[in-house]
Amino acid sequence: MKKILNITLIITIGTFLITLMMIDIFNSKNNEDEKVVKNNTQEELKIEPSPTFIPTPEATITPTPTPIPTSTPEPPSIGGKAMAYLSSLYNIKPINLKLFKYERKQWPSSAMGCPEPGKYYAQAETSGWALHFIERNNKEYLVHTDENGTNIIECKKNLPENTINIVKILDLSKTEEITLKRLKEGKYFELETLKDENKISPIIQFLDIDVIGSKNTREECEFLMELEFITKNSTQKIKFICTDGSNFMKISHKNLQEEIFGIPIQLVNHLGKYASQVPFPGIPEKPNSN
Repeated sequence: MKKILNITLIITIGTFLITLMMIDIFNSKNNEDEKVVKNNTQEELKIEPSPTFIPTPEATITPTPTPIPTSTPEPPSIGGKAMAYLSSLYNIKPINLKLFKYERKQWPSSAMGCPEPGKYYAQAETSGWALHFIERNNKEYLVHTDENGTNIIECKKNLPENTINIVKILDLSKTEEITLKRLKEGKYFELETLKDENKISPIIQFLDIDVIGSKNTREECEFLMELEFITKNSTQKIKFICTDGSNFMKISHKNLQEEIFGIPIQLVNHLGKYASQVPFPGIPEKPNSN
């Protein structure tokens, strides 16, 4: 009996110990689970900083300008005037003429690119048209006209091949002095010597044009004025204006002595200012102030 009690006591104590051990193990496990849950919760509750939003700049699209086409000018209404001019000048029927090319032009003088030989033109910018006509026989005509068709020039008629430029031939652009002489009693006496560039330049300018030479058949022509153009290397003499009032000049150049040349009326008037005490034919005398 005592033995049975001892066994029962041992079993009871063992069971109690086992129970304590189980409780301890259970509590340990719960503590670990709580730690894990707590850690997980803390990790879940961590607030990650929001990333800074950097906006992507939008590309600026620069519009490509649309090119404006250059319009071809309409045929000028003055084409009819130019056609009538050619028809009258060359006795051509208008029906036989055709305008096949035209273009706007800007010329440096009123000569409109077709200076008439022996004529001086003011250096004033002139706008207008270049008109190309063709006849049925394939002959071509070039007409220059101002903007309104007031002035019309047939260029080939105004540009003969035998023109010369006195200023270029005699190299007068390098003139340093001009001595003006006037005919009196068969001899030339000195009127004035020009050394001022402002007085020399206009005379050179009036002479700087294309002129046509012709055989000197005017043996009776006695020239009223003689001008000496003096440069560093030479002296060139030119005689101007016949006593009968004809506007011609004769040059001392060896290759041109047999010819006379027409001169512009502007030069005649300009020289007349220096010879006013003995007036030119056709130019009125300066009134006497006394």
